[in-house]
Amino acid sequence: MFINEDSTRLHDPFGDKPHKYFVTPELSQRLNLIRHLIANSEQLILALADTGGGKTTLLYQLRKAAAKHHEYWWVYTLNSTPALSADVFISTLLSSFNVRQDGKPSQILQESLRNHIASTRYNSQLPVLLVDDAHLLPLATLKLIIELAMQGEPLTRMRVILFCEPQITSILATPEFEIVHNTLTHTLDIPAFSKIQTRDYIQCRLDGTKYSTIHPFNSDTLKKIYNESEGIPGEINLLAQEILKKFAEQRRDFLLAPSLSYPKLMWGINFIILLIGLGLLLYWQNPQWFTKSTTAPQLSMTPTSAAPTSPSPWRSDKPLIASTLPPASVPIAAVEDTTSVVPIPAPKSSPASALAQAAGLSTSATPATATDLVAADWLGQSKIKNEQWLQRQNSNAYTLQLLGAYDALTIRKFLNQYSLNSDELAMFKAIYNGKEWLVLVYGVYSNRTQALAALQTLPESLQKTSPPWIRKLENIQKDIQNGKL
Repeated sequence: MFINEDSTRLHDPFGDKPHKYFVTPELSQRLNLIRHLIANSEQLILALADTGGGKTTLLYQLRKAAAKHHEYWWVYTLNSTPALSADVFISTLLSSFNVRQDGKPSQILQESLRNHIASTRYNSQLPVLLVDDAHLLPLATLKLIIELAMQGEPLTRMRVILFCEPQITSILATPEFEIVHNTLTHTLDIPAFSKIQTRDYIQCRLDGTKYSTIHPFNSDTLKKIYNESEGIPGEINLLAQEILKKFAEQRRDFLLAPSLSYPKLMWGINFIILLIGLGLLLYWQNPQWFTKSTTAPQLSMTPTSAAPTSPSPWRSDKPLIASTLPPASVPIAAVEDTTSVVPIPAPKSSPASALAQAAGLSTSATPATATDLVAADWLGQSKIKNEQWLQRQNSNAYTLQLLGAYDALTIRKFLNQYSLNSDELAMFKAIYNGKEWLVLVYGVYSNRTQALAALQTLPESLQKTSPPWIRKLENIQKDIQNGKL
């Protein structure tokens, strides 16, 4: 099912703003579920997807559906940034209620906001706050937003939907968000596309553009895009955009060639006819110019003395200066300077490493070194591996992110609470909201299917209270390099 937008992007089908919205049955089901929960529930709603998973697009469609089907909703959309303080958020929200702040203190502004939410609900309107990229917010701002949805008298609360990456579950598991631990929330994921949906999604983005009928996306290309993107829309867009760019460059001369007008075409034909006429006239007047002589030229032969049979002392069979060019019959590219090349024997690979390479797994099968193990000694779990070990793993593999915390005590309590195989644990450090953030991950899996199967084997209580997050190791390795989340 395709929903048309107002504008058509002819030259960049895979840009940030699509001219069509591609709807799958799974996306439609989640969109309708969110609408139902907003209208009939007081729960905090979390819509989770990894980077490029379609969070912002789903938010946009929810806003469109609200404008079309829910006239009594009062909808405000917040685009999150790490610099958005709680006071600035309150002031911005009050401005949307047409309320002046006049430099009032934060507590007064919060009371004023609650009063205007209640006033809006008394007027049969339902205030709805849609927060995009909520995981980027400072903790104080995020806490205030959650309190607006879950604290206070029912008539002073807003409906809040957080569109965020799955790491939000680790943030909400910290002691700062105890209110979430004791209150019902509704979490839903935004699913990736299947292979067939990936094909239909690409065709949907191409429809209405100059590439709708002429494009490079054959069955092999589509299969490659799906395998590399694993159905994540943002990854599909990047891969398809790069392929389309190369395709356009190859056809640039054809696409940019100026078309000939009719007068120019006729002038060219007349000019060619004139040249042919002049050629015929010359041939008629001087036919000998166009006839080819068949008699061989006579060479003047004069008697000469016989060539010397012995070489002259001034001649040599070898040139005085050796030529650096290869013989004419040998391509230059085939000639190598073997005098400066010292062959280096290739390292021998064990059968185990060969099998690992064939399976697409990391070939660093060496046991963890002492440097890898000391990172978590202070946790009493000396087998926990660190970021150096994570950096050596296959970037195309997956892991399960279990928890993120600002302090080691939270990590220690988590490990004591759940019985996990310490051989599968690894930990790295990053910076989140300007503070050191410790992240605990579990296992290394060659594909998302294996990671999902491993997720189901974890303790059920863990899956309910703090659902682990399937992450690609490539993204974790980038987080380690950048030092920030």
